[in-house]
Amino acid sequence: MERLIDKRLFPPTEQELLSRLNWFVKLRWLFLLGLGGVLFSADWAFNVQIRLAPILLICGIVLIYNSGFYVLHRQMRATPGRKITSKHLRVEANLQIGLDLLCLVFLIHYSGGIENPFVFFFVFHMILGSILLTGRDIWYQAIGAMSVLLLLLVLSYFKVIGHYHLQGFGSPYLWNNVPYIWAGAVSFTSTIFMSVYMTNSIARSLGKREQELFFIKNQLENKSKELELANRELLNKQHLLIQSEKLASLGKLSAGIAHELNNPLTGILSFSHFIKDSCASQERVQHDVDIVIRETERCKKIIKGLLDFARQSQPEKKEDDVIQVLRKTISLVEHHKDFKNIEIIKSFQGDVPSIMFDKDQIQQVFMNLIVNAQESMQEGGTLHVIAGLTKDGRSVEFLFRDTGTGISEEDLRRIFDPFFTTKEKGTGLGLSVSMGIIENHGGTLEVLSSLGKGSMFIVKLPVASGE
Repeated sequence: MERLIDKRLFPPTEQELLSRLNWFVKLRWLFLLGLGGVLFSADWAFNVQIRLAPILLICGIVLIYNSGFYVLHRQMRATPGRKITSKHLRVEANLQIGLDLLCLVFLIHYSGGIENPFVFFFVFHMILGSILLTGRDIWYQAIGAMSVLLLLLVLSYFKVIGHYHLQGFGSPYLWNNVPYIWAGAVSFTSTIFMSVYMTNSIARSLGKREQELFFIKNQLENKSKELELANRELLNKQHLLIQSEKLASLGKLSAGIAHELNNPLTGILSFSHFIKDSCASQERVQHDVDIVIRETERCKKIIKGLLDFARQSQPEKKEDDVIQVLRKTISLVEHHKDFKNIEIIKSFQGDVPSIMFDKDQIQQVFMNLIVNAQESMQEGGTLHVIAGLTKDGRSVEFLFRDTGTGISEEDLRRIFDPFFTTKEKGTGLGLSVSMGIIENHGGTLEVLSSLGKGSMFIVKLPVASGE
């Protein structure tokens, strides 16, 4: 990571570059105001004679190009959809700094050259340039500006061009004093390059810290997502454990109750049939006895569900083709009158291996889920049945997705609870029994649903492991 941070620092974004360029434009206005104040003070307060014509010309040039940059930036902000690339902004940054340095060189030249104490204003400008530019650009700017300044100094010394002395400010002989010129040039040049180097180093160091913080932030976000997933999985496991304990306790209770009620109900049903046969000519008795028989058979059906729920015996697993069992289950119902308005769309993966499972129990689960889907689509709809291997290849996954009424969030939390049902004639044991069967196979049964948007039940069974 250190190598990546050292060699590939994050460059400033387009918005950051544009903000820094706007900052330079504002500083330039302040520079022009400050220069006007210095010229006024030098002329009126200190009686220093300065050649105003070239200096005012330079000020005019700065005013013109700074106004141009100001208008350009206003247009950029006024056009939100305008594409601004870092390449274009980098070119503008180099242009701004280059123009500033050239104007500063000639400003110093026309106001005394090496005699002018404001020559060290270069240092301030190079520091600002190092903040705006990164990499080699600022070094090229520094070398270019220093070369032009030293060239003008040499040409002035050899009288190739004129020297503009500040009368009334300093000695008129400094500009051709070799030790002074040499010392000034060396100290000035070294100060410039040391300032650029230090500012660049600080900027790079801050860039490294910024990139480290970026990587740490990403790592924390990833860890947070992993913890969230782990916590969700832990809550699911806890829910399943509570559900299993609840089912086990209710199973024992249900078994006792079912055995106690089954014998009396059988007696009631037998005597009801006896009475019906004995009073064949009495229509009122026949009607009442039919009600008793119907309701008693309904009670026996509930008792059978209780016994099925209580037993949940260990499955007799055999290696077989579970996709074929699913096809057979669908074929048993797809032509039934209750499915005439329901389109069943099948999508089965072709290379699903055989797995270890109890054929009758798994068929019972499939049938229960398909019938539940049909009952949620009384006005018709579509049932998607999808089967195939999971991405990791460890399980066979079955999806039963309907376009029915869906399940409310409140009911969704209780959907696998024994005896919980939203149907008028339901026992509330179908999904509980199905959950027990799937868990006994080492698999999972989950549901995703939104009220009014349909439901999807997801069954996962482990691939055969040679048990």
